[in-house]
Amino acid sequence: MSWLQEYQLLISLLAGVSLILLALTLLATPWLVAQLPADYLLADQTETASRSMSRWIVLTIRCIAGMLLMLLGIVMMVTPGPGLIVLLLGISIARFPGKQRLLVFLATRPSVFQSLNWMRKRYDKPPFVAPHTTLQ
Repeated sequence: MSWLQEYQLLISLLAGVSLILLALTLLATPWLVAQLPADYLLADQTETASRSMSRWIVLTIRCIAGMLLMLLGIVMMVTPGPGLIVLLLGISIARFPGKQRLLVFLATRPSVFQSLNWMRKRYDKPPFVAPHTTLQ
């Protein structure tokens, strides 16, 4: 118990940052999900390789942002916040092998898929098309 008193400022700071991140994700996540096309989970996310320096800078920034969102999503799975949704956004932004399979696997869990479509409905966007409905 003495360490609580010793690190009271640090604990208060971490709690404050956690609350700010929770508020930001609650505001930004539905908007970001609504910006994705309805066939996003069906689309092949491969991009053509470009050798320009500006393209590499954009890809680097995307990967860093994606990794940060993935880390925040993992943290929010044990602290207050929409952890799985933020994790999905991080995966969507970053580029790595197997990304599309992982994204579809996580996003098509029934409760996650319902949450994503509920967010889209709030912005009058059509629901995501589930990948398994088009494989017939």
